[in-house]
Amino acid sequence: MAATLFTIIALVTFTSTATGLGQYPESDRLVDQCMAKISSRCAIYTTAEMYGHGPLKQNGCCQEIYYMGQFCLNLVTRHVIEALVPKLEGVQKQDIVEKSTQIWYLCVPV
Repeated sequence: MAATLFTIIALVTFTSTATGLGQYPESDRLVDQCMAKISSRCAIYTTAEMYGHGPLKQNGCCQEIYYMGQFCLNLVTRHVIEALVPKLEGVQKQDIVEKSTQIWYLCVPV
């Protein structure tokens, strides 16, 4: 069940900008550009990692996170929060933001 939820969140993140769920077209374009920098496989692992269920580093996705950049990671995270969190019970926005920051520092050498 949890794996299904993670997959749904990642896929909705991919498709929501294409279907016009975002409120601002320029923001949608930025999200699309950012999402183009990461494979769907790594997007799913990243989403799973946000919920503590993904071996992100072991699957080679940290390179994609690094290439994506912190700005894009934050932008996509905010997009997920705006588009999905209101629809998911028990998910705290601040927890997702904090986990996104943890993922960045997990993947990027200091």
